[in-house]
Amino acid sequence: MSFVKIIFLLIITTSLFATHNLQSNYYIKNDFVMLSDIVHVNKGEDKKLFTIDKHRHTKRIKRRELLKILKENGFSNYTSKHSYIQFTKQSPIDTTTIHENIKKLYTQKYQNIKIAHISIAPMHYLERLPKNYSVHFQKKSYLANKGILYIKTDENKKIFFQYKISATLPVVVTKKNIKKDSELSSINTRKNSIILNRFKAMPLQDIDKNKYQSKYHLKAGITITTRDVVGLYFVKRGSTISVSLKTDAINIFFSAKALQNGRLGDTIWVAKSNGKKIKVIIVGKNKAEVK
Repeated sequence: MSFVKIIFLLIITTSLFATHNLQSNYYIKNDFVMLSDIVHVNKGEDKKLFTIDKHRHTKRIKRRELLKILKENGFSNYTSKHSYIQFTKQSPIDTTTIHENIKKLYTQKYQNIKIAHISIAPMHYLERLPKNYSVHFQKKSYLANKGILYIKTDENKKIFFQYKISATLPVVVTKKNIKKDSELSSINTRKNSIILNRFKAMPLQDIDKNKYQSKYHLKAGITITTRDVVGLYFVKRGSTISVSLKTDAINIFFSAKALQNGRLGDTIWVAKSNGKKIKVIIVGKNKAEVK
């Protein structure tokens, strides 16, 4: 048997015996649970498994019971890390406004984000939405791909929703280990597209030349966030810089010693050759203007 055939058989065997994990919650459209709500079935092979009580909108099934039912119907390669599996009837509501608010939040925070899907579900079953309401997010909710939001009615009533967003976005990652206080550029960083999951802080989505330096030692292959960087020092304490003094008639240039570190636009103290201290504004790399 050829090597290619062996690999092909291994792939087929692996797929046949692959284990699938059940979700903790399934959203259904009817008052009953169909086999197709859980697994993919061929046409004509679907069947009703459970009925949801008319006074309730959810049904919880023990893991062991559900796995037994799936096995009896030919789906033995399923497992679950949850003790119970819940089935929740979808609320017949129009969430377009909430959807647009979620989309707006993420597109404002992330450049060139590509949103594939947004799912929204109320924490409790709703027959209808209020006529007027505003949408509110938790603090820094945009750092994760899922979360909880609420809508507030004119009567200040809050209704909570769960949401999840599937999206990819560009980020900046380190090419190699970067020492503290090193300038970040295309030499030691690169852009990468990743699936939005969860960030500890806002990720950098681009690197502008002469803008950032590393705040800490950064390991190779990590996503760089705003916590990892500070503005690049254009002037370092003790360095000699060129200072200009502009008047209506002439421009005067002289050298001075920086008495402080400074970034673009910062005001710092410098000492002239005669020892006199003056304030200047940093306008470029080792360049400043008299304030």
